[in-house]
Amino acid sequence: MFLRHIPFLRSVLLYSFTAFGGPQGHIGMMMRTFVQKRKDVSEEELMEYNAFCQMLPGPSSTQTVTLIAYKRGGIPLAIVALLLWILPAATMMGAFSFLIYYIDVKEISTNLFKYVLPMSVGFIFYAAARMMKSSVRHVATWAIMTGCAIVTFFVQFPWVFPLLLLLSGVISNFSNKRIPDSKEKPKPVKWMN
Repeated sequence: MFLRHIPFLRSVLLYSFTAFGGPQGHIGMMMRTFVQKRKDVSEEELMEYNAFCQMLPGPSSTQTVTLIAYKRGGIPLAIVALLLWILPAATMMGAFSFLIYYIDVKEISTNLFKYVLPMSVGFIFYAAARMMKSSVRHVATWAIMTGCAIVTFFVQFPWVFPLLLLLSGVISNFSNKRIPDSKEKPKPVKWMN
């Protein structure tokens, strides 16, 4: 049963080793791996899955990968993909828990970790650039994006983010364009009793 899904599971395992940067960084890598290369889901489906998983409690990247696997092969494939997704991170965290003690005892320099911050910023920037192509299409969204980027660059206080979210929502609500501008009719829901 799983033989036809081995290339997909290999992609999930490889993705789990290279995924870094949190959900914002993962979405760009998911776009490249599961939309452009493998074509397991469309870009619209991936964005919908990501938006849905952002609402749920828990790790949204894990839920998105599991949802892609569920769409592709049902519950058994989703469980195997979930285990493959979790295995590298859990192994590395366990190894680092022992490595931290070793570094502390041996007084080794931790210059190795100085590249983590620039790498995460790069991954998040890549994901933002990828998502911008599908999300920022109207003058109102360009104005919101540009204004928020400028404000967050110059005003570095935690209260800025909720304020910008509220202000962006108000601007979106009063603009004459509907965001997102949907051209297709919603699919009917098949209710089961």
